This record gives sequence, structure tokens and C-alpha cells, in this order.
Amino acid sequence: MNKKINRYILLLLFILSSGREAFSKTLLLDIEGTINPVVADYISSGLSEPGVSSAIIRMDTPGGLMDSMRLIIKEMEAAPFPVIVYVGGSGAHASSAGAFITLAADLAVMAAGTTIGSAHPVQMGAEGAEGVMESKIVEDAAALIRSLAVRRQRNPEWAEKAVTMSLSATAAEALELGVIDYTVGSFEELLELLNGKTVAKHNKDFLLDLTSGVTEYNMSFFRKFLNYIAHPNFTYILMLIGIYGLIYEVTNPGIGIGAVLGGISLLLALLAFQIIPINTAGLLLILLGAFLMFMDIWVPSFGILTAGGLVSFIMGSLTLYDIEEFPIGLSLSLILGAALASGAFFVFAAGSVLRIQFKRVTTGKEGMVGLKGEARSILNPSGEIFVRGELWKGISESGIINPGESVEIRGVEGNTLKVSRAEEEV
Repeated sequence: MNKKINRYILLLLFILSSGREAFSKTLLLDIEGTINPVVADYISSGLSEPGVSSAIIRMDTPGGLMDSMRLIIKEMEAAPFPVIVYVGGSGAHASSAGAFITLAADLAVMAAGTTIGSAHPVQMGAEGAEGVMESKIVEDAAALIRSLAVRRQRNPEWAEKAVTMSLSATAAEALELGVIDYTVGSFEELLELLNGKTVAKHNKDFLLDLTSGVTEYNMSFFRKFLNYIAHPNFTYILMLIGIYGLIYEVTNPGIGIGAVLGGISLLLALLAFQIIPINTAGLLLILLGAFLMFMDIWVPSFGILTAGGLVSFIMGSLTLYDIEEFPIGLSLSLILGAALASGAFFVFAAGSVLRIQFKRVTTGKEGMVGLKGEARSILNPSGEIFVRGELWKGISESGIINPGESVEIRGVEGNTLKVSRAEEEV
């Protein structure tokens, strides 16, 4: 009896310890580069991971899009666990949108040698320093960062000036000004600082447990590619390629290069500018790929449209594949199989159309050229010939043809067939 009780106790302890490990995962996410829709989607996906008890966002950014920054802050605040923002390593900065994200953190930490601030918004097409549009944007950004600072009990005056006056501060200055909570010398020192610390959020106290280290949540290869092209300079170039590519295709139809480069580039630019969301961009890339492959059936592009369509189809599918919020994930093997099957189908369809176009005509008068018949009267040079069960008037192009001789039709003029002896070559 005692042995059974001991077994049950051990089993219960094992279950409790396993459950503690499963739900005490600290996730590490990295933001390196501009804040854009791809980064926002990456952070959103990471903070939605199951079994997470805390998350660390390691950041080094010059800033980025306000809409993407707001989405990240929204996800951070909605997370049911503490989110720590760490500006590091040495030489890193949290400028512009990065300053907003740092101030929104449940715990804000900077490494020695890092900076924060310069959060004055830059808007394409603004009307100048005194313009009404820019004034509204600045006031809105100032109100947001001030509310974030007040909510996290940080310095709201400095935060507002970081927007209105583009103030910046070093890690030591930010700590002294009450902009952040701690400074550390390295990431390892950060983990030591956090382990065992209590952080308040949603009227609860969370005890951070980092004894088992952190779990890195990395971007997929395709997400990294999208993040790279989402740089403002690259996005601007993509937009120009898209516009001029489509103009070139309209003015020089039939080649296909303009349609491929223009269509794909423009959709990627619209995604990077956050004009369309990432899932919509993926769906449009798939539809564009199918359309390009379909057009290759009717337009002789030497396979350019099919190749470009496959690229667009795969890129769009991989974009949807990277969205973990879908209730049913897309299989990578399914995506590649669907792309290959689609390409093979359209290649087969295009080949069938070409075969039909080059197939010898078999109906009408044109279809009679090359057929063989029989002379029913002497052709000198005209007479009667029998073809396909009908009598026709024929004119010989190879001298006199006697009745019963086999003839081959060389041409048709009205209701008269031009023929020659079937054995002769002309």
C-alpha cells in the first residue's frame, strides 16, 4: 500500500514539475532594423506562442512605421505575461518608434553604450515644420508617448520632448531621468537581473523564472527576406520597378518581363508600406501567379510568364505559411507540391494550345491541300478529279494526267483544285 502511495506522489510531482517547465518558458525575440509590418507580425506571432510565461524583446532599431509600432505596443500590452524590452548590445539604439516600444515595456532595460530617443515622427509628404499635417502627427505621437510613460510610471516630460524636440539620452542618462528601469553590461547580466524578479501586470504579480534560460524565437528565412526588402529605400525602389514595369508591359505587350517584375514588385511595395496587410499580400501574390501562368497559354512569352507566375505563387504561399494565427497551418510540402502541379498544368495547357495553333488545317478548302485523289477524266490541263467522295474540277500542274492516275492537291482557287501526279515532287 505504501509503495502505491509513493508511486502516486512521485507521479504527481513529475506532472507538476513538467507543467511548471511547460508554462515557464521565457521567449527571446529580436528586432534588428526598421519597424515594419513584417516585424510587427513576427512580434505578434511570438507573443501568441503557447506556454510562455515572459518575453524579452532585444532591440536595436532606427525606428520605422507608426502603424507597425502601434501594433507591436498593442500586442505587448495584451500579452498575459510580462514583456521586457532590452536595448542591446553595446552600440544599439532605440530611436523613433523604438523609443515608444521601450517606454511601453513592462520592464525597460538598456545596455551600457546604447541610446534612446529622437522620436520626432517623419511623415512622407508632410507640409513642413509649421505645416498643419505635421503638427497633428507630432501632437498625436506626443500624446501617445506621454500616455505610455505615465502608464508605466516613467518620465512623461522627457518622453514628450523626445517627440517634440527630438531629445536623445544614453543608457545612464535614461536611467537617471527615470525613462528606463535598469542598465546592464551584457545580455547575461540581464538574465541574472531578471531571474527571481517580480513584475506587476494586469493587477497581478509575476515571478520571473529564468533558471532554464531563454527560448529564441527566430524569424523564418522568408520572413527575413520580407523584412530585408521592407527597408524604406528598398521599398521605394520596388515601387518604382512596379510602376515602370507595368507601364513597359502596357506599351510593349507580349514579352511578359514587365508584367512579372511590375506585378510582384508593386505588391511587395504595398506590403512594405503597410497599405495592404501581410495576409492580403500573400493572397494577391498567389492570384497574380495563377494569372501570369494562365496568360502564358495565350501570350507567347517563351515561358517567362509561367516562371514569374511560379515565383509569385510560391512567395504568396510562403507568406501565408508564415502566419501562425491561421487555425490550420499550411504545410511547406503542400505549398511546393501545389506550385509544381500548377506550373505543370499551365505548361501542359500552353503546349496544347501551341499544338492546336500549328496543327495542319483539315477542314474547309485549305484542308484539302495535300490530299490525294484520282483523275476521272484526262487532265490536259483541266479535267475532273475525285476527292473525298466528290467530283471536282482540276487543273494539272505536271502535264497531261490520264484517267485513273493518282493526283495530289497542291492548291485551291475558287472551286478549282490545282493538282499534280502524286508520285512527283514539285
